[in-house]
Amino acid sequence: MLHEVKLVTPEWPHYRVIHSRFPPTSIFDSVDAQDQLLLAELEGATNDRLSNWQEWISGEDFRSGPGWGAVMASFCHFSPGRFNDTSFGAYYCSNSIHTAIAEWTYHAGKFWLEHGFSDIADATVRSYVGAFDQPLVDVRTYPEFHGESYQQPQLLARFLKNEHRHGVLYNSVRLEDGLCAGLFIPKATTPVRQSAHYTIHWDGLQFTQYAQLSDYKTI
Repeated sequence: MLHEVKLVTPEWPHYRVIHSRFPPTSIFDSVDAQDQLLLAELEGATNDRLSNWQEWISGEDFRSGPGWGAVMASFCHFSPGRFNDTSFGAYYCSNSIHTAIAEWTYHAGKFWLEHGFSDIADATVRSYVGAFDQPLVDVRTYPEFHGESYQQPQLLARFLKNEHRHGVLYNSVRLEDGLCAGLFIPKATTPVRQSAHYTIHWDGLQFTQYAQLSDYKTI
């Protein structure tokens, strides 16, 4: 499947953006075990993936405290991606905010089109920044993992995850010269911190431009 396994620990900070409609904190941001159980019970009334996180990640991979909510959510709330299938989640991130937004707008744009959203609108996203804490398998020189089909990269991901690899480093398919990573376990990253918010313009057919939200003015 791979001619050789080349391990790289990227030294650049990684970026991820998510839609701001999702809560900025979750039970995993709490450092108090009793608080976590209480919050899990409350959230579990409508969201069993948070309270039943053991189905998706092992106890040794569990992380909690400030900066872990956004990471852990990726392993409890997930859909199939380039390097994960329906059986496990992955934390996807990029080497720049531009790359992260390019990746987000591609997938969000497909969803908006499929649901017939043709009005002109703006989406607001927030960014998270972290650093890599474990070596990743470098697959940047393998074109078969960078196509539109996810079949081969998902097969590779299952194999690497079973081999207890921490994740993969690959080229962005949505932005030339961009880099991306898919992390298979939370400890592959440091806790992340919330950074800037961005507004992204939808022209009725695609996302076309973005801008960072800056200082607010008093009304």
